[in-house]
Amino acid sequence: MKSTNAYALLGLLSISPMTGYEMKKWVENALSHFWKTSYGQIYPTMSKFVDLGYVTVEKLENDKGPSSKLYTLTNDGEVALLDWLNEDVEDFNSKDEALLKFYFSSMLPIEKVVEMMEYSLEYNKSIMEKYSKNIQQMEEVKQPTRQELNTYLATKKGIYLNEARIKWQEECIKTLRWHQSLDK
Repeated sequence: MKSTNAYALLGLLSISPMTGYEMKKWVENALSHFWKTSYGQIYPTMSKFVDLGYVTVEKLENDKGPSSKLYTLTNDGEVALLDWLNEDVEDFNSKDEALLKFYFSSMLPIEKVVEMMEYSLEYNKSIMEKYSKNIQQMEEVKQPTRQELNTYLATKKGIYLNEARIKWQEECIKTLRWHQSLDK
């Protein structure tokens, strides 16, 4: 199994047994600055994990709607996760669709690129507010667990990355406007 997403899901289950819905929410709330997943990835992966013996599944009845499945990490799943965690990471494989589009954006009118950059800048500023609020709450915890500490440090990296994005976007807007003024 080489899918990083699969290991990320095993990692979530190492924190606590979860339903697919809870996994998706956890990723959105705690990991979204460096990891994304979808239900289309979660459920097929969980099915494979059940077959491999990495997780067990328990059907939870729900009076309010359809039943859900609670996934729990097994000893074999923990071994697979530990094997992956102990591997060195040699590849900084960051896919940045916004940067990729920007790189090829000379095909677009410069004003359109500036508009897109301004939109992205506002989005990143709103994300920064969210991270800052999360950090404030985390800093109030007097004796954090290891997982709480890891969440805090991962969120700090999200803040640092977002600060760099914001600085870069502001520089792009300024430079693109300068370049646009040369045509006048």
